[in-house]
Amino acid sequence: MKKIILLVIIGLSIFACADDNECCVNVDIGIDIKYLNAEGDNLFEIDNGYNETSITIYHKINGEWNKYYKSNLDSPKGIKVVKGENGKVLNISPSTTLDANNLSETKIEFSDSDFDIIKTEIDKNSSNTIVTKVWYNGNLKWEANNSERMFEIIK
Repeated sequence: MKKIILLVIIGLSIFACADDNECCVNVDIGIDIKYLNAEGDNLFEIDNGYNETSITIYHKINGEWNKYYKSNLDSPKGIKVVKGENGKVLNISPSTTLDANNLSETKIEFSDSDFDIIKTEIDKNSSNTIVTKVWYNGNLKWEANNSERMFEIIK
């Protein structure tokens, strides 16, 4: 009986994915932003600069800004400061809620009076979700296959 159950499990495992495109999930949406002041100092590495706890992310859904928080995730606020090759960067998980043009909008709020808008073009093909373009405050900052999805912003 154990051999029959084992054979059934192996058979189901082999035929569970008839087509590779239907069984695999690829989510590639992270954006890295290095924030610098006018003197070229990294704002996450200087006194009175930025810190992760004071930044809030909002996703635009049905025309309204919704504060992002998912307690079950490693980065519940949708952001984390990470050490890169050239210093600390802010890693952002942008909204994946798309409008009719396959664009999403994410607001990065540094304070009540200081915020920026990221617009992303996202390809949601089959089970893939991949950012293909990034605009920061209306300026195109990154396109697919151009380089790693990282850019600098002077604040």
